[in-house]
Amino acid sequence: MIVLGLGAVVAGCTSAGDDPGPAVPVDPGVIYAQMCARCHGVNGAGDPELKKTLPVRDFTDPAFQARASSDDIARVIMTGKGQMPAFGASLSMPKIQSLSGHVKRLGKKSQPN
Repeated sequence: MIVLGLGAVVAGCTSAGDDPGPAVPVDPGVIYAQMCARCHGVNGAGDPELKKTLPVRDFTDPAFQARASSDDIARVIMTGKGQMPAFGASLSMPKIQSLSGHVKRLGKKSQPN
């Protein structure tokens, strides 16, 4: 009897309202444009006007690209740094990881082939 009762309780834990729906692909370029480009610039070099008053990271800087791993970038996205806000509460880990990879690719785009 207890097992049947527990089964009914567990079965009642899921409902149509709990369905997360289909998986949606993450587009890091869109996330970057919405949440990062205002300060870091569309190409990752930093907004020139904002850089006059704030220490905005230049993602295209070869020294930054050489020293920052994708995990380091993801950590800063999650927790923030200096005047950069934390996005860990508003972005899922897959989105943060995807965005971190996008930041690394911004630096590679600016380097000559």
